[in-house]
Amino acid sequence: MNDFIMYVLGLLGQGLFLVVLAMLVSVVVLVGVRLAYKRRGRLFPWKKAVAALFLVGWLSLTLYATLFRSESGFQQWNFHLFMAWKEAWNLFSLQAWMNVVLNIAMFIPLGVLLPILFRIFRRWYWTLLAGFAASFGIEMLQLVCQRGIFDVDDLFTNTLGAITGWGLVMAVFVIVKRPGGWKKQICGALSVPVALILVFAAIAAVYYIKPYGNLNGALYRADLENIEWAVEFTPENAPAEAEVYQANSLDKSSGEAFAREFAQNTGIYFEDTYYYDRSIIFADHSTGDFFNLNQQDGSWEYSIGEHNVPVLEGSVSDIDPEDIKEILRSWNITLPEEAQFSIESNDGMSRGIFSADFIPSGDEVFYGTLTCYFGEENGKTQITRIYNHIVPLVPYAREDILSPAQALDTLCSGRSFYGHLLEFYAVDQVQVLSCELEWITDTKGFYQPVYVFNLELAGQGPMTDYVAALD
Repeated sequence: MNDFIMYVLGLLGQGLFLVVLAMLVSVVVLVGVRLAYKRRGRLFPWKKAVAALFLVGWLSLTLYATLFRSESGFQQWNFHLFMAWKEAWNLFSLQAWMNVVLNIAMFIPLGVLLPILFRIFRRWYWTLLAGFAASFGIEMLQLVCQRGIFDVDDLFTNTLGAITGWGLVMAVFVIVKRPGGWKKQICGALSVPVALILVFAAIAAVYYIKPYGNLNGALYRADLENIEWAVEFTPENAPAEAEVYQANSLDKSSGEAFAREFAQNTGIYFEDTYYYDRSIIFADHSTGDFFNLNQQDGSWEYSIGEHNVPVLEGSVSDIDPEDIKEILRSWNITLPEEAQFSIESNDGMSRGIFSADFIPSGDEVFYGTLTCYFGEENGKTQITRIYNHIVPLVPYAREDILSPAQALDTLCSGRSFYGHLLEFYAVDQVQVLSCELEWITDTKGFYQPVYVFNLELAGQGPMTDYVAALD
């Protein structure tokens, strides 16, 4: 099972203590109410009592999931409706969509239980209002208690969940009672649940019909109207084309085989394995060795345990790239001979970077970077981490793309990948230093062209932003 799902189930399991405690208290209260009914000779409403018990359990679990499981001191808000849906679309991963689906599912019990307990909620608009009010109350508590984000997306999905639950329980009521025109009533009750299923089916269909995957781009159009832009070059406005490439993806078995071979070549053993949407993490917690494998393109990141750290003679400035290549070859990792090597030092960290810019090899080309992170001790250089993003690509199709001038317009209009950061930090002046074409992987394993803009923010330093190049 996907480890993210296991993580979610684990969180819910942690909240069961609070649920059981609240339900036990409720049982004691219900016993008292039952005795009062008996003394008065009245019939005890068992169905409503059970529904009330489940409602208490739902409320306890919901409060735990939204308030008690997170640390205090975090206060933020989002007023961009459908931002979570857009993020899930961009990432198109189980984890991203689970955020949307769980927010809907979390309030379905409320929509089911309220009509059972109170007849007034058998009218859809009262349940809709109750779902919105309950969600709004929780969002306000998160904001006031500084335990999360006040999110209009949560308001929408929670309310949608409540009315979905209402539709399901009302359909059951109609089926059981079979009143006049019951078929029409069932259709009305199930309209929201069916529409919700159709929406998700349509999203999946559109995604799988698309020729390429999605990029993790803009979630909304940022408001950058107050920024003064200074462009340090003249962008071309002629029609442009660029190649789209396909990477060699790895399934679960081939990914595990690759990691086993890597572990054998490096002399380590990974005790634990964690599976996520498009990646597998192999770990040995006792030694500190962690190997993260990206199944989309076969790239990987290796954090080296202290007992396995390769050591090079001399300081970082004395490093011979051939020594690094020799270490990699001993691990059966071969770099293209034409890969360029450079050393960068900033923020107190040094790293050596091998760059491959579409180096041909048969029908493939090698593209990307391999980065070695260095540490120094006793006059020697240690390689503490290696991030290998040099991958073989196959040319797939040549596509029309935005011109640099059009990409610049997209940047300035707030539709770049990180335009929301410029809005958030209220930047007033931006220098656009350069614009280059690079390639990044999408959610289907294709390498799409993107424009990379190097920016200088007034009073805040450099920043890199991206604009998708495909029309």
